[in-house]
Amino acid sequence: MPSMRNFPVLLVLITTLCIPARHVSATEATAASVEFPVWSHSFVGTLGSKQVELSLSRVADNLSGTYCYQPCSNQTRIQLVLEGQMQGAGAELIERDRTNQAATTGIWKIDSLQDGITGTWLSPDGKRRLALALRRYEAEGDLQVRFSYETRLLADGLPEPEGDGCPTPPLVSAIRLYKDGVLQQTLETESQGTCSIFTPVLFDANFDGWPDLSIAQFLPAGPNIPHQTWLYDPVTGRFVDAPATLQGITSPDFDPEHQIVYSFWRASCCEHGVSIYRWRGDELEEVDSQSSYFLPVMVGGTRRLCYVAPGYREGFIEYSGRVEQSADGRLRLHQIDPNTCEIDDWTFLHRTHIDIWKPAKPGEKPLLLRSESVVWKSTETSAGQRYCPEVPYFDDGRIVRMLLSDDPDSCSADDPASD
Repeated sequence: MPSMRNFPVLLVLITTLCIPARHVSATEATAASVEFPVWSHSFVGTLGSKQVELSLSRVADNLSGTYCYQPCSNQTRIQLVLEGQMQGAGAELIERDRTNQAATTGIWKIDSLQDGITGTWLSPDGKRRLALALRRYEAEGDLQVRFSYETRLLADGLPEPEGDGCPTPPLVSAIRLYKDGVLQQTLETESQGTCSIFTPVLFDANFDGWPDLSIAQFLPAGPNIPHQTWLYDPVTGRFVDAPATLQGITSPDFDPEHQIVYSFWRASCCEHGVSIYRWRGDELEEVDSQSSYFLPVMVGGTRRLCYVAPGYREGFIEYSGRVEQSADGRLRLHQIDPNTCEIDDWTFLHRTHIDIWKPAKPGEKPLLLRSESVVWKSTETSAGQRYCPEVPYFDDGRIVRMLLSDDPDSCSADDPASD
């Protein structure tokens, strides 16, 4: 059976309706706003006598997906790709091998997508015909089982089929939730992808067992992708705006095992970090946040700086690259190759230090023992009296402090420690 993650699970979205969108008048909206189906499902079943797994997505009338012959590996799961169009209640999909997409390897003639897939697989020359019989697959605990809505996107136009180019996707202005064709709730938004449209995702944001809903808003230059999120209230049966803290987290991830929301972020080209949050009642609170720093090392007499960034693991933030101190007091580098570190140019003195950690067992949170930081000392330089940095270096299992007074530009006329 396919492996299904708790987050994200792409939503089931359906049909077409003309209603006003945001940022246009009601008259203009009649012609400018459309609703279209967007869904993504997993299927299992047979292609001829072979057992297959299929992941298939729909955006308007455009279909795309991948399939594999069981037992599927990580590579074969995405090896065979499908693209095509809806045709009434069915569809026609062109099958290609990802390594040679110029050549067609088969054609899927789907008669029905109702409650599964039935139809015929054809060889490119039409001489071979194999029956298709697949059913929807929903893993145990799949949030879609508890999501009882049909969902429709309202946008200012239909998305173009995905191809080799980069079309401008339509602006999505609302997510609409229906039951038995009756509108239950409208969630206003403003979402526009780059090259392809963003679609809503289901996930359990507050770990209460109920499906919550989110959509990315735009794709910035960096990894900090903003999302708009709604939480499901099982008492009222409606979605409500998530707390501002969650709305403000860019590219959030969710760890249901440890009941933690975490986020990788970038503050600049040379500063990356991780923040983790926990729910306190109905509010989400930040409980820890760590950012990258520069660890000075000495390699054969050459001063270098190693860029050390934090990661998330098993409910806590961890620096996998670090200096560890054993029980006998010996120091060693853990997951750092000093030869790959940059030549020291002292651009980031304010973020330069050495953290020394107690060795940790797998899955155990490391313990910070102490830190060796840059200190500023008054000294005579070629430019006169200056405050120059005394920098700690990891040098072959020991910490060596060096006063860098040879370059007055690295020094300061005033004591930085007094700021």
